[in-house]
Amino acid sequence: MHPLLRALLALSLGASRAVAQQEPPPRLDFSREPLADTVRLDDEGQGGQTTREMRIAFVRNQAILGLASYAPAFAVMVGTEPATRLAGYLVMAGGTFFAATEITRQVEITPARQILSSRMGWRGSINGLLLADAARMRDGEAAALTLLGGLGGSAAGVMLGSGLTEGEAVATVVGHDLTFLTALGLTYVFDPDDADGEGLSRNTRLAIPMVLGWGGYALGRLYAGRASYEVTAGDASLLWLGAGIGALAAGTVIAESSPGTQAIATTVLIGGLAGVWGADRWLVRRFDHTRSEGALVALGSGAGALMGIGLGVLVSGEAERGAAPTLAFAALGGIAGIWLTERYAQPVPDEGRRFDLSSRVQFRPMGALAAASGAAGVHPILQITF
Repeated sequence: MHPLLRALLALSLGASRAVAQQEPPPRLDFSREPLADTVRLDDEGQGGQTTREMRIAFVRNQAILGLASYAPAFAVMVGTEPATRLAGYLVMAGGTFFAATEITRQVEITPARQILSSRMGWRGSINGLLLADAARMRDGEAAALTLLGGLGGSAAGVMLGSGLTEGEAVATVVGHDLTFLTALGLTYVFDPDDADGEGLSRNTRLAIPMVLGWGGYALGRLYAGRASYEVTAGDASLLWLGAGIGALAAGTVIAESSPGTQAIATTVLIGGLAGVWGADRWLVRRFDHTRSEGALVALGSGAGALMGIGLGVLVSGEAERGAAPTLAFAALGGIAGIWLTERYAQPVPDEGRRFDLSSRVQFRPMGALAAASGAAGVHPILQITF
């Protein structure tokens, strides 16, 4: 070993022992800080640092994935007899837990990584299963593709989550889902008939949304990263609410006309995209919702929609009841529910773009050590994510 490298290692080990022998420094007392501010910081989770809660959440989510996705797929792969499959299931289910705990020791689990690893893992498993079904693969091959999709999605989430805030991570997943559904809707706009034997095949109709959905991850990340306003985790989740209300409102136009597949796809697609734009314009840009506030607004909108359905049935009367008035009242009730819940929750106004240096600036000690030792090659020391 190079003499300088040995000296640096000895210095670092000696310093760590010295620190371990010292008395721990007194903790700062934040007990006098306003409780609301403390709750908001904890709830928002924008710190980007590994915490005990993040590690536990990562292990929990991966264990659930193991029970519901990895283990069943592995069980089908290893054999056809019930006893063999049961053994394979138990091995993979238990192994997933210990593998996840080991990952938390080797990798910094930030809120973004915790979110992306689980959500991309689920989507990877579903995509693999759908592709296998479309290609009519045998059970073992379909299971292998499902397992590969789940593990690959989780690994991709850990890698892509580096340097992202929690809001950017949620927006990345929302971008995938909206792009997937938009592409699927467009396939029915341009080729509404599945049974005519012409146009898009069954495999193509599935492959197009899946491929474009992976590009949707990039679109969601670009949206949250380049916006002039802050996109929090609660903000990003409300884009789905806007899509749902927009599709519901658009459905009132064709509800009474016995529409075909193409008309339904076109109308719902236009309404959903308009709802996403409206949610971005009046909710995301104006406020910084925490996760709990975003969930509360969605719950309030759902409650308003249920009341709207009830009012629509009561007002229309037995002779004039139809789908269009009911959908219209449901959409209006959902919008009213958003307005009333926003008044109750009182989210803070959007404060503009915030940059969290703790998650965007990462020091690479091994790169610095290698550079100091004079080792050949390129050694990154500081990584800054914009």
